[in-house]
Amino acid sequence: MFAATLASEKASAQQNILTANYGNSRTNADPVETVLTPAGVSATSFGQLFGLSVDGQIYAQPLYLGNVTIPGNGVHNIIFVETMHNSVYAFDADTAAPPLWTVNLGPSVPTAKYNSVTPTYTDIVPENGILSTPVIDPATGTLYAVAATLENGTYFYRLHALDVTSGAERFGAPVIISAEVRGSGESAEAKVVPLVPGQHLQRPGLLLLNGVVYIAFGSHGDGDPYHGWLLGYSAQNVRNQVSAFNATPNGARGAFWQSGRGPASDDSGNLYIASSNGDTDGVTNFANSVLRLTPEGTGVADWFSPHNDEDLDDTDADFGSPGVLLVPGTNLLVTGGKQGIVYLLDKTNLGHTAVDDSQILQSFNAGGFGIFNMALWNRPDGPILYTQTGDAPVSAWRLAGNQFATTPAAQSTAAFPVPFQGMTLSSNGGQPGTGILWTTEADNWPLPSNGTLHAFNADDLSEIWNSDMNAGDKLGGFVRFANPTVANGKVYVPAMSNQLVVYGMKAAAAEPGPAVTGIVNGASYAAGPVSPGEIVAIFGQSLGPDDLALGALDANGQMQTSISGTQVTFDGVAAPLLYASTGVTAAVVPWEIAGQDTVAFQISHDGEESTPLSLPVAAAAPGIFSIDASGSGPGAILNQDNTVNSAANPAAAGSTVAIFATGGGPVDPAPGDGVITTGTASLINGVTVRVGGQNATVSYAGGAPGEVAGLVQINVQLPAGVTGQVPVVIKIGDQVSQSTITVAIR
Repeated sequence: MFAATLASEKASAQQNILTANYGNSRTNADPVETVLTPAGVSATSFGQLFGLSVDGQIYAQPLYLGNVTIPGNGVHNIIFVETMHNSVYAFDADTAAPPLWTVNLGPSVPTAKYNSVTPTYTDIVPENGILSTPVIDPATGTLYAVAATLENGTYFYRLHALDVTSGAERFGAPVIISAEVRGSGESAEAKVVPLVPGQHLQRPGLLLLNGVVYIAFGSHGDGDPYHGWLLGYSAQNVRNQVSAFNATPNGARGAFWQSGRGPASDDSGNLYIASSNGDTDGVTNFANSVLRLTPEGTGVADWFSPHNDEDLDDTDADFGSPGVLLVPGTNLLVTGGKQGIVYLLDKTNLGHTAVDDSQILQSFNAGGFGIFNMALWNRPDGPILYTQTGDAPVSAWRLAGNQFATTPAAQSTAAFPVPFQGMTLSSNGGQPGTGILWTTEADNWPLPSNGTLHAFNADDLSEIWNSDMNAGDKLGGFVRFANPTVANGKVYVPAMSNQLVVYGMKAAAAEPGPAVTGIVNGASYAAGPVSPGEIVAIFGQSLGPDDLALGALDANGQMQTSISGTQVTFDGVAAPLLYASTGVTAAVVPWEIAGQDTVAFQISHDGEESTPLSLPVAAAAPGIFSIDASGSGPGAILNQDNTVNSAANPAAAGSTVAIFATGGGPVDPAPGDGVITTGTASLINGVTVRVGGQNATVSYAGGAPGEVAGLVQINVQLPAGVTGQVPVVIKIGDQVSQSTITVAIR
């Protein structure tokens, strides 16, 4: 049973973030932030507090729910994190601690599987799981999420309804998502168009409206055939589908993707959504259009399509790429497109289409290629819209009446190369001097790239802080369209490095001393039991020096057990250390834990000790290293000629490759802790390897010569007849490695 209480006057004023973009108007604005102000945020007062480690990339916006009673575990403010590995985490939002609970919603889809649809699709790699932002119903304490899975070669989407206190399924969930409508469009059979899961991405955030959960679908990189779908399911019984809408039932395309923005809704229960390129006739096909759907979500009540929709379709210049934003308290609707044009519409009279768009309220160029995100500060002296196009500064546009001033009211000093930024406006209502515009920016193009979190004074767009000012504040990998979640004095930012990075006022940081947020396999970043000799990554805060320090061999030729004042112990035995830093430290689990059920873990730095943890022990916990150290994608694999395997340098089918992993468990002969493997040391537990779904012959499985004992090398002969970028999975005993590592074979 869900229980949420308003414990104090302060708590009653806090902002819960229950849906994508901070509400159904999709303004990307938190209007009740009282802690973070332009006057208070600076390089000396604000920075990274801690990181929360998870098992995959985070694309969904983190959601926040305050004062939740967890049975047997007290009251917590919770930040909910969803990953592309199909896991949902509930963390205490205010401390660096292991999750309150976590659940996995099924096997994710390796994005290499989509190559038959779009061979060059690389926007999302290496897996697709929970891509969209879920939605929370605070009245019932239920989080609704959609997970993509691949099971025995078949693609599925499922709607899940999770109890926010435990992760348990509710209201008939999970349910397989399926739909069909009458029509003659692409993929139609017998005048019926079905939703084909393997052809679609569920990108926009979920919408909860009047007891219905709405779910929108688009494409995998325009890989035909596909359509724009919007489906509705009863929140009280998710097995009851109440609506199904297709944007192009007698045509093609018209994806709903909106750069992840959720469908919008107003107080009258109308639905608003923007479709991308495809067939448009204004009768049954509505690609490149803003649509107002009937409250039940089954039909078009009104629409607008730009006069040049055919040109937009021909050049893949999607209209509606940032989705729809409703200006609160007005009849105004804002959208944009890849051409960099802002459109201001009357939501009660969208205008259909005409020769030059003169029938709408306004359209103007906001600076160049690509509007993919927007934020709106709804101030009493007039709303301000924030945008950023490619190779351009962040710009502020004042709205007066039914017109934007087409000269920016303010612009940032710096321009940014990539227009795929996350964007959030926090303020204390409409009070001038309280607004901060937070953006995540890619440092370079093309992606992947590291990213930077920026904080701008929302009044004049002067930059007051960014995550590159201090070494300990760096964000890590950039995630496109990932909006920071600002709640009650903290900023929660998804990073590509399988972490949620948490920023806040330094005075509000946790007490000094190491605090552990996660202990995971150092190759796969999967949480679970530890095994003898496993290389583990320890995440948290104050774990070591501010700058990364690498381990070295001691006088005995063994890896040292102390780096810059950091030491890790398992049952009091000091573990060899590979590196140490304030946010992450890597250690080799001592071989002495073999045969135990649990082991006591502790980390210390400069004499301060972390809270002891009891960890489960397994005979093996295999994980394969990836070439980019992300835990997914191309594996750390050497071809038969000792060159690195890659798509540009594939191995020949039938040749032997060396796969590097950890978590293999005991070896024979037994090594000492931290020694360097000088000969063969074979794994005791049995090893099998599958490559591209077929068994591969293992010729050696044991310690990697010349490397620290615990790094595993597995030599396998690749199966004949298997080619391409295919998954490789190892099984040691009854434990299986992650399924998202690939090897390239020709």
